[in-house]
Amino acid sequence: MRKFFIIVGIVVFVVLASTSTAFAAIAFSGTFAGDPTMPVVSISTPNCSAQGSTPVRYDAFPFTVTVTGLYSFSVASTGGAGTLASLYIMDSGFNPAAAFGNCIYGANNGIAPATPTTLNNVNLNAGTQYYLVIFDDTFAQTTPGYNLNASGVGDILLGLGADGCIDPLPTTATIRNVPLGAPAYYEPDLGTLVDFSLPAGNWYVTQISGDFAQIWIACNGSRIWIPTSALG
Repeated sequence: MRKFFIIVGIVVFVVLASTSTAFAAIAFSGTFAGDPTMPVVSISTPNCSAQGSTPVRYDAFPFTVTVTGLYSFSVASTGGAGTLASLYIMDSGFNPAAAFGNCIYGANNGIAPATPTTLNNVNLNAGTQYYLVIFDDTFAQTTPGYNLNASGVGDILLGLGADGCIDPLPTTATIRNVPLGAPAYYEPDLGTLVDFSLPAGNWYVTQISGDFAQIWIACNGSRIWIPTSALG
């Protein structure tokens, strides 16, 4: 399987496409291991129906299309029965903390391992910045990965525009000093330690959850968590 990575500073588990690549049809694979989470958006295929709260692991891919018209997407779980990979299409922005406002299409109609999730004949406009979000749609978060296929009337360009930003700095973020550096986690849980540490310095803190502080790294990077005891 192949997974898209862009390394932003020290963050090595960011899942984005960093350059634009043109295809009449696209196909790629990915995994959910170590991915960030977002509150789920409920789906009634092909519509996004409500903002939920259950955290789900996700991969996000910004893209545009070259021709206005109809496009179809298919994503299949690489796991067995009881796993499910589902997808959203976001229009003009993607806020993982509250994605419903930008969610224009969604699909969760797959049944692993035989039937992929499909989103067919959705109308997309040339030049508009969209985001394809693929997520683990199980309560237990046990879907190992996915295979994605997409095609349509024009080329699909994976990548952000020159001024694109997948995770803008929240206006409520505060600058805090981390005088000695800190171990990094991808969830506010000691069992989610990653294989790098946050260097000492001043960092943006976006929220506190229990004994952990969430750190915003960069516009196109994934947030991480550190122990609050590491804050100065």
